[in-house]
Amino acid sequence: MNKPQGRPMKARPRILEAARDVFLEHGVDVSLHIIAERAKTTRPTLYSHFPGGKDQLLVETFSFLNDQLQPSLQQLLNDKQHDLPALLLGIARMIQAYFFSPANIHFQRLLIQVLVQRPEIFSSLAQRPTGRIRDTLAQVLAQFNAEGKIQLDDSNLQSTAFLGAIMGYAFPAALIGEVPVDPVWLDKLALSAVETFLRAWKYNSL
Repeated sequence: MNKPQGRPMKARPRILEAARDVFLEHGVDVSLHIIAERAKTTRPTLYSHFPGGKDQLLVETFSFLNDQLQPSLQQLLNDKQHDLPALLLGIARMIQAYFFSPANIHFQRLLIQVLVQRPEIFSSLAQRPTGRIRDTLAQVLAQFNAEGKIQLDDSNLQSTAFLGAIMGYAFPAALIGEVPVDPVWLDKLALSAVETFLRAWKYNSL
C-alpha cells in the first residue's frame, strides 16, 4: 500500500525535536537508534530525512533551533512596527533569552566540539541560511531611515553592530565556561544598547 502523501514530512520536526533532547542529554556520541526511538519512528525513516546520518542531523537540529525564533520575531514586528524603541528592546530581550539559555549554550558547545573533530561538517553548516534576524532588523532600520525618524548610512552595518552590542563579550565567556549569565545584567545591557543606538541614530519619534 502507498503511504499517504505528506505523511513522511510529519516525522521530520518530531525527529529534530527528539534529536535536540537526546543530544542535550547524552552528547553527540549517542546512537541514531535512541533518537529514532525517542521520535517514535524507525531508523529507515530517520535516514530517509537525513541521509547524511548523525552529522547532518546535528546541523539540521541547530538550524531547527534557530528557526524557532522566527514566529516570535514576526509577532514582535507586527505588534511594535511603529515603535522603534519598543521593537529594539523586544528584539534584544528575545535574542538574549534564546542565546543565553542553558540548553542553547550546551547545544552550541556540542556543535563546536564536533566541528573541531570533523571540520568537514562546517561546509554543510555554512550552506544553511544565516543572518535572518540581522537582515530583518536592517530592513526595519532602512524603513525608519526612509521615514526620517533615524539617520544612518548603512542599515546592514548598524543592524550588525546593534546585535553585537546586545550579546556583548558575555556570550563567548558563557560558551567557554558554560556559566549562566545574570539575566538582570543582560537586561541592563539591552536597555543600554537601545538607548545608545537610538541616540547615535538621532531617533525622532515625531
